[in-house]
Amino acid sequence: MRIVGLERLLGRRKHRVLRLTYRYLSGRPMTGRDGYPYRQRGKGRLAGWQRQALRLGVPTATAVTAVYPEQVATGVTGVALALAYRGQRRFVQRRFHAAYVAPTLAAVGPPLGLANGVGVTLHVDPTLGSLTPRLAKPLSPAEQAVRLVYGERVEPIIRWLPEQLQRAAWAAQRWGKPATDRLKVFRRPAPPDHGPRIELTIRTPYVTKEQRQLVSSIISSKIPVSGLVESWDQVGPRVVARWTVRARPPAQVGHERVAEQLPRLAEWEFYVGDGVGGQAVTISLHDDSPHIAVSAGSGAGKSVLAGLIAAQVLARGGRVLILDRKGSHRALLGLPGVDYCTRPEQMHDALIRTAALADERNTLALHEAEDWDPGQRVLVICEEMNATIGQLANWWAEERVKGDPKRSPAISALADLLFMGRSAKVNVIAIAQMLTARAIGGPEARENFGIRCLARYTANNWKMLVPEASMPKASRTLGRWQVVIGGQATEVQVAYLNKAQVRALVSPEVPDSGVTRDVPEDGDMMTLRDAVDAGILPWGYEAAKKRIQRRVGTIPQSRGKRGNADLYARQDLAAWAGSKSSESV
Repeated sequence: MRIVGLERLLGRRKHRVLRLTYRYLSGRPMTGRDGYPYRQRGKGRLAGWQRQALRLGVPTATAVTAVYPEQVATGVTGVALALAYRGQRRFVQRRFHAAYVAPTLAAVGPPLGLANGVGVTLHVDPTLGSLTPRLAKPLSPAEQAVRLVYGERVEPIIRWLPEQLQRAAWAAQRWGKPATDRLKVFRRPAPPDHGPRIELTIRTPYVTKEQRQLVSSIISSKIPVSGLVESWDQVGPRVVARWTVRARPPAQVGHERVAEQLPRLAEWEFYVGDGVGGQAVTISLHDDSPHIAVSAGSGAGKSVLAGLIAAQVLARGGRVLILDRKGSHRALLGLPGVDYCTRPEQMHDALIRTAALADERNTLALHEAEDWDPGQRVLVICEEMNATIGQLANWWAEERVKGDPKRSPAISALADLLFMGRSAKVNVIAIAQMLTARAIGGPEARENFGIRCLARYTANNWKMLVPEASMPKASRTLGRWQVVIGGQATEVQVAYLNKAQVRALVSPEVPDSGVTRDVPEDGDMMTLRDAVDAGILPWGYEAAKKRIQRRVGTIPQSRGKRGNADLYARQDLAAWAGSKSSESV
């Protein structure tokens, strides 16, 4: 009997140890009481998984620390830093939510008939514009020192493992790309990626037009981000409104694009660059405006834009008059059809001659048909108008004598060109950093510029030139312009041409087709304008044209064309100029 009782006692003790071990490892209460679930916490008690983690984690951590003290210390430091970084990110997110999301939801709710924003969800991407930097506060010297130490010693340790994992993932993607490319045929198209955006989800089937306008004004005022495209989706039980980043023009446009577009345009149309989606942007000196105003800060590419239009004028057989004291258009210097004036007296005479030409063309137009072509187009480029007008006025003040008008005749001639240039095919490009009314000859003269191009502008400059158009954020991309026509601003990446490309565009090397050919290097072929400039013809250009029209003398035969201008042999022009019949006229 005693032996049996002892065996039973030992059996109970054996099972008791097993039961206690099982309870300890599984996270159950050691007393064996029920009512403590594994996943959920009891009242004032830990959940089963929490007790299990403590019972197994503490002894394991203690043992590992005793065996590998240095490695454990490094690991604990890394985990602590990771937790600190995550806490800092969460703090920034809470500030961002409190500054933008919560106030916007509170403002949007009442117009939609929803109290306290219930039924409205708002997502605002922190990468939009300068939303997050606006929340930054100035750092004290101590904070700057701490951030410096953190960036040099701590952050590289935190980022080492994620960067290695990312590189490994990229390597795996490159290695498996041949196989994944073959599997694309089995993949269904994914929904479009809207990128950085503001997305408002309203749990209502319909939103009226007035409500949409009010919500849009609230979003634009509470979340200061410009240049967004708004879209509303009201299909289904919910309404989704999105404000996405507007697509930008290409970062660079070159000579090939200009050569591609030029043959497609009319004589009065000019290609300036590419807009959103690579769409070609052109301006019309016949339909849009006869004159162009260019206003931008230093180094923004004002001369590049003017030179691009001038090259297209020359390529079509036109003429270009450049008033430039600083030599911004060296690529056009010496080209046929270019009159480059660098001194005030040259500018003075050139403007008076051009105004006389425009007046003569307008007089002749009175007796011609409505579609009469007055001749080759003349483009006047006025560089740095603020300084050019002052130089012309000062030069005239020194040169004028008693009886001469007080106002410079050159400035008056420029004003005349602005008012009568369209029908005479004489167009002006006025360039200045700040194109004030005083710089152009008065507010009435400035109103003749229907095409206005701005880059690196300030709010003051924009409001002065194009107050009727909403001002987009100025871009830092070199060559990025806003072309404003009729109050509509179009973002354009202006095409860039170097000196060789400009000259190739003006005088392209084309095969001899019997219709159009380039001027030989020996200069035996020239236009009437070239002959007048070279002194071969003793008359002015318009007088020479009238003699040809009236067939006075032994007129030369056309041997080809340069753009729209006829080419003549030098010896034929000299013989015509020396004939008696032509002299007697």
